[in-house]
Amino acid sequence: MMPTVQVKAHINFDELMNVVKQFNSSDLERFALSLRHIQAQRKVASIPRRESELLLKINQKLPYDIQTAYDNLIAKRQAETLSSEEYQELLDLTEKVEQFEAKRIEAMTELAGLRQTSITHT
Repeated sequence: MMPTVQVKAHINFDELMNVVKQFNSSDLERFALSLRHIQAQRKVASIPRRESELLLKINQKLPYDIQTAYDNLIAKRQAETLSSEEYQELLDLTEKVEQFEAKRIEAMTELAGLRQTSITHT
C-alpha cells in the first residue's frame, strides 16, 4: 500500500521537504529516482532526440527492488550464509544485472558514435 500524505494546494520548498521527510525509505528512494529522471529529461531537452534517449538509458538505475535483493544476496554470499535457493536467486539476479549493464554499455557506445568520440574518452 502506498502511503498518503496531505499537502496544501500551494506549497513552498520547505513545506515540500517536510512532506518528503515523512516518506519511508522505499518511497524516498522512488521519489529520488523520479527526481533524477525529471532532472535528466530537462538536461537533455536541448540535445537531439536520439542522444536524449540514449542519455536517459545510460543514466537509468537498476530498479530498487532488484538492487536491494542483489545487494542482500551478495552480502550473504560474502558472509558465507547463502542457501542453495538463495544462490540460484543470486545467479538469476546476476544475469539480470549483467543484461541491464550491457544495455547501458550499448547505449554509451552508440552515443559515442553519434558524437564521434571514444567510449573511453575522458
